[in-house]
Amino acid sequence: ALNSIQKISSTAAKVERELMPADYEELANLYRLVRVELNSLYELLGQKEKEKYYGYFVAVTEYEKKIAEGVYNPDLDGVLKFDYDDK
Repeated sequence: ALNSIQKISSTAAKVERELMPADYEELANLYRLVRVELNSLYELLGQKEKEKYYGYFVAVTEYEKKIAEGVYNPDLDGVLKFDYDDK
């Protein structure tokens, strides 16, 4: 997953012009690959760890949905914050 995340960064850094639809598609496909790889890693976790990180999955999915719908507003929605301390 980390290699795929690095690939997104390096691909975006190479673009020296306004992004074109093909660029968006390439970056979206790389991001999809990261999500698939992260899900595969998640499935390897024990139940306690899955429960610990499930809320993160839900929060990120809601954030992505708002971005895709064009309704995300950081002033209203805030930023994603997660507390992983075992309490």
